[in-house]
Amino acid sequence: MNQSASQPKLLKVALVEDDEEVRYSLMMLLRSRGFAVDSYRNGMEILMNQPSLQVDCLLIDYKLPRFDGVDLLEKMRLAGDRTPAILITGFYSATLRDRAIKAGYTDVVEKSSDPQDMLDRLSEAAKQVH
Repeated sequence: MNQSASQPKLLKVALVEDDEEVRYSLMMLLRSRGFAVDSYRNGMEILMNQPSLQVDCLLIDYKLPRFDGVDLLEKMRLAGDRTPAILITGFYSATLRDRAIKAGYTDVVEKSSDPQDMLDRLSEAAKQVH
């Protein structure tokens, strides 16, 4: 029997978060819910790995060193990456949401929101590539 037909595909997420504790917590949450996770401490790390990046969705923090999460996705889009992306932030505003959507984000999620809401939005965004 074909294994891919009997088991759902494990969704793979690239997580970009500079805060070590938050990154670890998000990795554990995602893995406990069946996601595979590659994590990066900053935008430069994921940009250096972008040519070999094979994920279903990007989960990127807004406040990052050197350049913010919106700038990061703009750089990735300019390089041809079309992976669905969600911006996570503790600094939500309508202005930030508009800027993020314009840059190519599928959604913007507040870090303080219900974790299940974030997981649902992540799953929905990842389905866009399948």
